[in-house]
Amino acid sequence: MSLISKDLSVSHMTPISNIFSKDHSVRFFDDHILLQEIFDYFTTNPADVVIILHETKTIGIITLKDMVHSLKNCDNLTRPAREIMRSPVKTFSHTMSIADVLDTMSHADYDKIVAINEKQVVIGVMDRRHLLSLCYTQLTPLIKHEHNIIHSLLGLAGENERGLLKLATTDSLTGIGNRRLFEEIFYAHQSLGKRYDVTLFLLMFDIDNFKSINDTFGHVVGDTVLKELTALVIQSIRKSDIFIRWGGEEFTILLQYPDPMSVMKIAEHIRQTIDKHSFTTIVHVTCSFGMTAIYPFESLEQVIERADRALYRAKIEGKNTVRMEIH
Repeated sequence: MSLISKDLSVSHMTPISNIFSKDHSVRFFDDHILLQEIFDYFTTNPADVVIILHETKTIGIITLKDMVHSLKNCDNLTRPAREIMRSPVKTFSHTMSIADVLDTMSHADYDKIVAINEKQVVIGVMDRRHLLSLCYTQLTPLIKHEHNIIHSLLGLAGENERGLLKLATTDSLTGIGNRRLFEEIFYAHQSLGKRYDVTLFLLMFDIDNFKSINDTFGHVVGDTVLKELTALVIQSIRKSDIFIRWGGEEFTILLQYPDPMSVMKIAEHIRQTIDKHSFTTIVHVTCSFGMTAIYPFESLEQVIERADRALYRAKIEGKNTVRMEIH
C-alpha cells in the first residue's frame, strides 16, 4: 500500500494526490510473472495490493485477498499473474477531489482507489474504507459545520415554519434556491473557507437577448425557457454546487474547486450544453458567463461586482462565451 503523506491536511475538496507521499511504495509486476513472486512479496511486505502491467500499461490489480482466495481454490503458484488479476482497473485522476472519488465509489462494486497522474502512471493505491478512516477526524468538523448551517437556516422550527422558510428561500418558478438562500450559504461558506482553506468560486451567467424572447414570444415562453435551462444546468453540475436563480434571467453557482481552470471547464461545458440544446419553444438559446474567485474576508457585494465585470466582458465580446476576472 502507498505511504500516506505525513503532513496530511484535508477537506472534502482536497485532490486525492495530496493523500499520498512522494515516496510511495506501490509495487508493479508484469502480467507474465508467476504468482510465487507476488506471494513472496506479500509475505515480506506490509502491502495488500499490487499493480499488474502489460508492456508498461496498467491492466489489473491483485490484492492479498485475491491471493489467499486463489491458494484456497488451487494450490498452484506457477501460474502467471494475469490468471487471477482483477481487471479492468478503474483509475482516478490525481486532480479529483476526495468528495468526488467517494461519490463515484459509492455506486461501484470495487473498493480500491488507484490514483494516476497526468502521464497515466499510478501514484498510489488505497481502499475506500482506509480513505474514509483517514479523513474522518478532519472531515468531521466540516460535516458538523455544514450540519449547523442547515440547522441555523431551518432554525429547528416546527413543520409549518420550515415550510415557510423553504418558500422564502426557493425560487417558485424554477424550484432552485433564490437570492436569499444564496446569501446565507455564501457567508457560511466564507466562514468555512477561512477555517479550512476551501477554495471558492462564483459563476454568474444570464440568457442572451432574453428581453427580446419575452417581447416576441411572451412571458409564458420565457418562463418555459427558464425552467428548461435550469434542468440542463442541474444535470451539468454536482450536488454540492449551490445553484441559484439570482433574478430574472440571471443565475449564479457557488463552487468549490482547487483551481480556476477547473471552474472554467465546468462553465464552458454548461455553455456548450445550452448552446447545443434544442429548446421545446424557441429552439436555440445561448448564455454568457462571468467567473471569479472568492477570497477570505470579502463581502458578497465585492464578489458580485467582479463577476459582473467578467459577465459584461462576455456580453460586449460577442455573447455566448465565458470570461474570467480573478482580481
